[in-house]
Amino acid sequence: MAEERINREMIAELRAVMEDEFPMLLETFFSDTELRLEAIEQALQRGDAEGFGRACHSLKGSASNLGLALLLKVCREGEERGRSGSLEGCQALFAEIRREFAEVLPLLKAEMVA
Repeated sequence: MAEERINREMIAELRAVMEDEFPMLLETFFSDTELRLEAIEQALQRGDAEGFGRACHSLKGSASNLGLALLLKVCREGEERGRSGSLEGCQALFAEIRREFAEVLPLLKAEMVA
C-alpha cells in the first residue's frame, strides 16, 4: 500500500535535483500541510465551501509535486466539492485528507534519511 501513497521515482528525482536541500523541501511540505489542514478545518467551521475548495486546491498542488497520489485524489475531491458550493460530506472528506497525510508523513520522513 505504501507504493500507492508515494511515487518513489518522483521522490528520487526530487532528491537528485534538490540534493542537500531535499530534507528542507520535505520539512516545508510538512509545515505547510499543517497550515493548509487548519485552513480546511476553519473553512468547514465557517461553512465556507469556496474557502474549503481553495485550501484543498493548495494542498492538492503540494501533493502532486511530491507524487502523493492518494492525498492528491482526496484533495481534488475536496476542491471539486468546494467549487460546487456545498459542504455536504466534506467533514468526512476532511477526515480522509487528515488520515492520508498521517499515512504519508512517516513514509516521507523515512525518505529524508534514505
